[in-house]
Amino acid sequence: MTYEEAPGYPNVSIRAAPKTSGVWGRRRRALRSKTTDPMHSIFRAITVAAITFGASLVGMALQREVPADVLTASKGSVGAMVGLVTLLLALVLGFLVFTAFSVYATQQTEAQGLGPVIIELDVLLEEYGPDIVNVRKGLRDSLGRARRRFFGDVKHGVQAHTLEETRATMHWMNTYFDTLQPPTERHQRLLVSARDLVKKFAETNMLMARQLANPFPPYVMGVVVCWAAALFLGNGLAAPPNAVTILAHLAGAIAIASAIFLILELSTPYTGLIRLSPASLDRMIEGLGKIEPKDTPAS
Repeated sequence: MTYEEAPGYPNVSIRAAPKTSGVWGRRRRALRSKTTDPMHSIFRAITVAAITFGASLVGMALQREVPADVLTASKGSVGAMVGLVTLLLALVLGFLVFTAFSVYATQQTEAQGLGPVIIELDVLLEEYGPDIVNVRKGLRDSLGRARRRFFGDVKHGVQAHTLEETRATMHWMNTYFDTLQPPTERHQRLLVSARDLVKKFAETNMLMARQLANPFPPYVMGVVVCWAAALFLGNGLAAPPNAVTILAHLAGAIAIASAIFLILELSTPYTGLIRLSPASLDRMIEGLGKIEPKDTPAS
């Protein structure tokens, strides 16, 4: 029996995943509707800069409409509110940048951690002998599917496992190795170790995809942009409308936009401008493709 013919083997095309209905179907369609085009992050950052800088210009324009005595009397209250919003914005924006970097670093660490697992698994399968050469080919195919899942769709990003794919993978892990009949005790030990490594590889792969499905709660970025606009509006009301003030507000708007850009890019580590490299995975797939099975099984 080959690796692909095992009962319940999750031989599901990533490009043509099974259709789902109900809540899972809506969630999958929502994930696929998101775009992760690298230029999308740049456009969103430019939009944030335009909104915040425009809010400061609106504040300066309002100075012409509001009586001078009203502005003078309310300057203390406006300053206090601006300080409050500044504190909130600094805390939340810094936390979001840290969270996005944590997403990037976690994906990088987990991807690097899979390398030794794959090498050790391949060595165990090689020591087991040519009886399960198709399992080694299946390992290479699994790496190819993981390559396409994480790096293959730049427009829509990482494709999370569907419920059907997860169930099929778990079912395969629980049934395939039971169909093998190791001839010796050493073969049995190799098979147990290989089974644990396969389980670790599959679970880590699914976890990495799920972690990127929704790295931030909904509407957080919108709230942060509203706070930034309110901050620049308040500063525009209190600042004298001259060239230096306008340039200072422009620099601040660019700083806010750059933080938003970092958040968006670091939270999509496989498709953005700041992305992880697939070179090590490609080398591993190429190396597994060159390995020839040994004729001498384990004794």
